[in-house]
Amino acid sequence: MAAGCGANGNGGLGDAGPDVTTADVFTQPADAAKDAPFDAAKTDAPGFEWPDCTSQPQGVPTKTIDQIWSDDPTTPTQVWLPGVYVTALSKGACVDGVACELILQQDLTYASLEAGAQHAVRAWITSSTAKYFASLAVGDQVNAMAWAYRESEGGQNELIVHVDLLEPGCALKIGSGTPTPIQGVALTDINSLAAYEQIYGPLLMQIANVTGTPKQPDQTFGLGNTFFDGGVTGGEIISLSPYYMDGGAFEGLEAGVKTKFSSVTGVFNEYFNPDASATKYLEIGARTPADYP
Repeated sequence: MAAGCGANGNGGLGDAGPDVTTADVFTQPADAAKDAPFDAAKTDAPGFEWPDCTSQPQGVPTKTIDQIWSDDPTTPTQVWLPGVYVTALSKGACVDGVACELILQQDLTYASLEAGAQHAVRAWITSSTAKYFASLAVGDQVNAMAWAYRESEGGQNELIVHVDLLEPGCALKIGSGTPTPIQGVALTDINSLAAYEQIYGPLLMQIANVTGTPKQPDQTFGLGNTFFDGGVTGGEIISLSPYYMDGGAFEGLEAGVKTKFSSVTGVFNEYFNPDASATKYLEIGARTPADYP
């Protein structure tokens, strides 16, 4: 069994190909290069043996992901998560010395958004501990240990699990599977901050028949229905993000060309921009070109 310790068809022009060259109705910042959780300098070296998840440490409670949502801890609380699945990794993999994120989901798929609600969580891994996660890949089933809490600093409001030098954790691969997106999701089902922060979390999902105008390969772009490019009327803008793609960049998309997609697949997520008055953006995080045929 491989371990990682320490706590995204052929893409492109879609089924209809390019039609009208247009500018986005809405613009959003490039977030493929967004910083993962800030890794503050540590002056104290850990005075303990780093865990490896080969066994559950004494005193660490077993939790399912939905139990963490139910607990909704306000301060970091150590938890043991047995048999959960990795559905996405920032820039495709964790790398030694670079802060990273991974999405953990309780099961491979769910019959509906409602069935999957609160069964996924984002893990923030600091640069000093990312090396312990470098072996992980999408589809890995893992036993994991991390620290759960609702991050509220600076206007954030996200339930996460976290690992840093002084809050240790681990993830041990115990099996593998094929995460399958929840089908039948519409943009209007998820077009509010509450949908992400309070109701569903970062579930793997698929949205059919949407339109968007790609920008540069490392930039997000707004999604809409086939008649509107750039968001949901009367709600929050939802964008397609390359943050979970290998290298953090789309492949096979033509910048500036309005494109119809038969579907887009990815993890529902929220990008918090602390440099823009704590602005939050809703996104679907694609993982491979097959996620946007």
